[in-house]
Amino acid sequence: MRRRTLLLSSLLPVAARAQAAGYRVIDLMPDFWAFHARAQGLAPEAQAALFEQEVAARHPDAYAPNVIGLDPAKPYGEQLQRRYLRVLPILADRTDLMRRLSTSIARDLPRYEARFRETFPDLDYRGDIYFLHSLGGFDGGTRRVDGRTALLFGVDMIAWVYGEGIDPQPFFHHELFHIYQGQFAAAGEAERDDDPLVTALWREGLATYVAQTLNPQAGGVSIFGLPRTTPARVLANRPQLARDLRGLLDSRAPGDYKRWFLGGRDENAEVPGRAGYVLGYHVAERLAQRHPLRELARLPVTALRPEIDAALDALGRG
Repeated sequence: MRRRTLLLSSLLPVAARAQAAGYRVIDLMPDFWAFHARAQGLAPEAQAALFEQEVAARHPDAYAPNVIGLDPAKPYGEQLQRRYLRVLPILADRTDLMRRLSTSIARDLPRYEARFRETFPDLDYRGDIYFLHSLGGFDGGTRRVDGRTALLFGVDMIAWVYGEGIDPQPFFHHELFHIYQGQFAAAGEAERDDDPLVTALWREGLATYVAQTLNPQAGGVSIFGLPRTTPARVLANRPQLARDLRGLLDSRAPGDYKRWFLGGRDENAEVPGRAGYVLGYHVAERLAQRHPLRELARLPVTALRPEIDAALDALGRG
């Protein structure tokens, strides 16, 4: 009942449009802001305990370990407190921006979706879309929440990654494209943690290319995220990076995925953080010269593998 009250009180126009579109919008930010008001003046540890009580405990499915990235084998409360204490200082100067975003993003979602449907009119998403404070877990992504596929947007990380003056539309188009591409996956092709590296290269690269194509005015962090220096660093050493990644496309090692697709590492690392997104973008750019975007969305990575290999080979030659 509480979830329904949130939808009707804070998102009635958006919820009505979402219902017509087939998906359900669930905004958890009102509970976060109620907690935030009560937490003022409390010690950080007391704030963390109150967050667990007033936010996480009220929405256990959305704050389950598998959703926000906690270890299910370790004590939940201790991990939640550590996460809260870790993100508290880095988000301190983003509170006003988060408040504006938590009002505007859900309101603007129908506009983002309408722009997406201009190119992909057959988008058919029937899951849930959540807006929440992710405790630094993600800016966006898909998870299983309460047994259903859900698209989640972490308002805290959207504020931290993209900052002031950034239009969130390209980021939302990136995530909507993942949902759209998933519509055409055959049985057994659903994304898995042990997929080979080529799968991440293609999925993330194509989604990044689509976000740029639908938003030609955007660039930099709004397309490629953080670190801000990655696109320029990849471009400066693209042939070598392309050759290195080409030799790892069949790897299922978590360390290889982390090295090429996660940020938050040493800025001077040999492989720039999230370099796989940038190289994947350039691969998708080449394949889009021969295939319409809607065709690329439908084709499995196995069917495109020779073209992906050839594109990386070409990038590796400079």
